[in-house]
Amino acid sequence: MTGPHYRAGADAVSPRGLLLSSARMERSSIRLVPALLFVGACSSGAPHAGDSEGPTTGGLTNNPSSFPGTDAASTATPEPTTTGTTTGTGTDPTTDDPTGGGALVCPTRFRFDPPPGATAPGVVGEWVGFDLNSATWLEGPDPDGMYQGTVDLAPGQHAYKVVYEQGGATQWVLDPGQGRRKYVDGTENSAVLVPDCRKPGVDVVAAEAARPGPGAGTWNASLRYVDGIGGAGPDPAAYAAILRTGSDERPLTAEEFVVDGATGDITVALADLPDGKHRVVLTVASADGQVSEPILLPFWIEAEPFRWDDALVYMVVTDRFRDGDPGGNPGPTAMADPRGDWDGGDLDGLREAIADGTLDQLGVRAIWLTPFQTNPDAAFKAADGVHWVTGYHGYWPIRAREVDPRLGGEAALSAMVEEAHRHGIRILQDFVINHVHAEHEYMQAHPEWFRTGCVCGTPGCDWTEKALECMFADYLPDIDHSVTEANTQFVADATWWLDRFDLDGLRVDAVKHVEEAATRNLAAAVREGFERAGTKYFLMGETAMGWSDCADPCNDENYGTIARYIGPFGLDGQFDFVLYHGVSYRTFAWGDAGMLHADYWVRHGLDRWPEGAIMTPYIGSHDTPRFVSHADYRGQDAQHDRGVPGNQWDNTAVAPDDPEPYRRMRLGLTWLLGLPGAPLLYYGDEYGQWGGADPNNRLMWRSEDELSVDELATLQHARKLGAARQQLAPLRRGAYVQLFADEDTLVFGRKIADGDAAIVALTRAGAPQMVSVDAGPALGFAAATELTDVLSGDTATVTALGKLSFTIPAGGSLVFAP
Repeated sequence: MTGPHYRAGADAVSPRGLLLSSARMERSSIRLVPALLFVGACSSGAPHAGDSEGPTTGGLTNNPSSFPGTDAASTATPEPTTTGTTTGTGTDPTTDDPTGGGALVCPTRFRFDPPPGATAPGVVGEWVGFDLNSATWLEGPDPDGMYQGTVDLAPGQHAYKVVYEQGGATQWVLDPGQGRRKYVDGTENSAVLVPDCRKPGVDVVAAEAARPGPGAGTWNASLRYVDGIGGAGPDPAAYAAILRTGSDERPLTAEEFVVDGATGDITVALADLPDGKHRVVLTVASADGQVSEPILLPFWIEAEPFRWDDALVYMVVTDRFRDGDPGGNPGPTAMADPRGDWDGGDLDGLREAIADGTLDQLGVRAIWLTPFQTNPDAAFKAADGVHWVTGYHGYWPIRAREVDPRLGGEAALSAMVEEAHRHGIRILQDFVINHVHAEHEYMQAHPEWFRTGCVCGTPGCDWTEKALECMFADYLPDIDHSVTEANTQFVADATWWLDRFDLDGLRVDAVKHVEEAATRNLAAAVREGFERAGTKYFLMGETAMGWSDCADPCNDENYGTIARYIGPFGLDGQFDFVLYHGVSYRTFAWGDAGMLHADYWVRHGLDRWPEGAIMTPYIGSHDTPRFVSHADYRGQDAQHDRGVPGNQWDNTAVAPDDPEPYRRMRLGLTWLLGLPGAPLLYYGDEYGQWGGADPNNRLMWRSEDELSVDELATLQHARKLGAARQQLAPLRRGAYVQLFADEDTLVFGRKIADGDAAIVALTRAGAPQMVSVDAGPALGFAAATELTDVLSGDTATVTALGKLSFTIPAGGSLVFAP
């Protein structure tokens, strides 16, 4: 069942759930396990025995989720302050008393707006074995058209379906207003996470950061105390609050942290804060001795409030970037091909590149690191079955919560993150959610969490048909997220990393190869645990798809598969695979398709992605041949066959011997950094690093004094583009406006408002191109406005008729702004 008439909470959401017969549901058995009783603490990053201590951030009661619709939360009043599923007061929370030894249950309210023609809405879940005769029928509608009902549930995660009568049959559907999912006996259900309703909590009424000047940052917040179900009232003397800035930590003073003794409400007022990221971590307590889970309120002090479409994301394969600690390098691995072995890059090297301004010069605002969990010591066979390679790339984790010592360990990761935050740079962890290595501690302790069937791409094991179950290699067991315990643990690990190392988001690996519950439950945990003070944590997905050179609906599967994981209950954005395969190398490296083609597929894609999605366009990554090698081996003669960059081990790409690939690289970079979204710059592409397929595309990063003349010219061009993107808000946030396009030349604008715009112009033609565009009507520039090209310093002036005329250098580009 789909359609915009489905509503839970305040927003309309179209579900993608299953219609299941009541008979099938009645056969389902209850699988709630004791482990779910500590879902809150676990998903918050509470350390396991033996883990290093650190703050926890989950299990947050009374949490106003960023998701509309179904949510579990405690409330101190009959009318909850949150929407969707809530837990309330007014009834005995246990079979005996709130502090006695009875079984704790928390009143949990469900709200649902049935579709037209539907009657008798209700909720039925695993708490009654999905027995339709024991359903909780919802009453309504209320003035908002919602039906409501309350179920007493124990703390933990509970699976359920919404039911109603329509067309003479009982419909079983996933709750369109619920983010979480849970499998019971192989069947996907909605899930509600019920916290311990005895514990008090807070609602964030307001939180605001300001920066009147360097070192003068302020943060003010108003927090409303929410009592536990026992109704004992607050115990302000037992409240606690600390401020963490990097490795520094101190308790808030009485002047900074003021508690109303009668209501328990809190006012926080911090001043004289340096630029960078800060965290307030607090707990509140009730008079009956109940203490809340730690409540994490991260915030940034910076000259301009950051948005994720401000980001230029720099991708680092840590082992191949920069060696900051040569003494910690591992020696050669037995049997490993040197091209697929550890090479010495580490987290100290990345920290140094941040500290010395190397990434600032490129305008980098976020760094995506390959996974830094510990990988195995030995080498394993590559996909060709001949060569042996190691886990230098990080995608074969064997430990859940350990930083690989070959990358520098925990201290190096913490120091790197702290340095990045001082520079206003966010850090994204590449989180592997599809598989582990066979040596992983979870595989040893819980083999039932994994599938070890066929290998993707082998006979009878198609990548698409077996996407959820095939293994990437026979030594990479596939995580089964339909097993609740497995999904719960991996979500808990993700939030532990975010909390323990103060990270800013996740790049989620191989999204289409895991159950959708994996990304939905991850998103719920991240948003509820880290975003209460308004700081957005970014969830960037990788759903590898292609592109077909044909009209709609030819690419519907490509767009639809990527888009299905994006939204208020899922990821914030994904890599734009369609644009990469449709334009990036076809237009700018090979030259097969023209600028009309490039412009069309940019605009077409912008219309196809979900509203609010922050997509990541790119021209190269660790999974593709280098752009410069695509541009070098473009089929211009027998020595430059296009297939060469795809070779992994033999007849591989080598460095270009003429300037043309670098010129094409610079043109591609101008296009890329002018696009909407959060574009990706793969390490080394800033100077035009060459290389074919993995591992040839992961050569060691080179410093400025090691570059050729063409590479230096490309680096200077990339720095100018990055600086322009960082300094010019329209290049980051403006709408894409087509101004002119023919086969060789493209001019487009990025517009926030009239006169608040920029112009990107590029041509692949072999001669200078004179162009005149409508800068007044299209972008709102007033007559006589002088615009400056940030790349050359040349100027052009808008005429009385709103025209802007300029000449693009042969094979070159311009970026105009007031």
